[in-house]
Amino acid sequence: MIAAPPWARQFRSDHLDEVRALIGNRDGPHARVARTDQPLGYSMFQVHAPSTNLGGSSSSLAQVVRGHVHGWVLHLAVPPGTVLRSGLRASTRVGSDSVVLIPPGWAFTRSSPPGTLFAAEVDAAALAAELQARRPDDPPPSLRRLAVLALNAGERHDLREAASALVLATAPGTDARQLAGADAAFIGRVADLALREGSVRRPGELSLDRARRVEAWIDAHLGEPITMAALCRVAGVGERCLQKAFLYRRGVSPMRFVQERRLLAAHQWLADTSHPKTVTEAGLRFGFTHLGRFSVSYRQALGESPSQTLARARLRA
Repeated sequence: MIAAPPWARQFRSDHLDEVRALIGNRDGPHARVARTDQPLGYSMFQVHAPSTNLGGSSSSLAQVVRGHVHGWVLHLAVPPGTVLRSGLRASTRVGSDSVVLIPPGWAFTRSSPPGTLFAAEVDAAALAAELQARRPDDPPPSLRRLAVLALNAGERHDLREAASALVLATAPGTDARQLAGADAAFIGRVADLALREGSVRRPGELSLDRARRVEAWIDAHLGEPITMAALCRVAGVGERCLQKAFLYRRGVSPMRFVQERRLLAAHQWLADTSHPKTVTEAGLRFGFTHLGRFSVSYRQALGESPSQTLARARLRA
């Protein structure tokens, strides 16, 4: 774990709702579950480089976090025993010799015991340019899934040295050339991992703008019936192309993506204390016609039942 430098932005709280609010304002909608009858003991720090954000966090309690990433995210250290899930795939328990690489735009669930985490987020365009130069395909290659990579001692040392050098280079007053060089060197290390994984490929035929349009349409219609045919009409492509595009971009099928967005929206709605609500309302509001399956899927994705989320919200109200 890399220690917080004096100039880093820092935050501490024992309250889960405060942590949710901070991370939600920074990274967008996400879900975070932990015991609320004990102090969370959460702390975090963050520093910024031209194309990379780096930070660490720690918690005294086990947590289940559900969210998505914008750029390439590399977990250099996680509490041993952490399990990550993306779509239907779950990782083995992550050990101290492993790092986790998550492609941009992917949703994931992280179940972690108490402990510390250190991660870096690299701007997607910056890493794409690095990959393009080293593998001059057209379009640029991209990792096809969340990857847990076991590193030997030398590889771990070199990666953490690059991260430490970049953290130190973010100090106020550092020469801009030193910061740019440290940033580029770290991005090069992340590119090494992406290329080493051997899972690079061309995207499907669906353009990025059109894929984003389909995802925005899904978010705007979560409470309505959504079928594969409806998604194909919005995308303007056939089912096979749409399946390939979602597997490339999100690592899951289009309909699985719909379900994950519905579960996250239901969680946020149940956790909102502004007005009375029920679990049945939540399921129906976000397109779940089978309420038993809704509860099972919710627990699998978020680490607690809908009724537990609602009970916590009522205690806060």
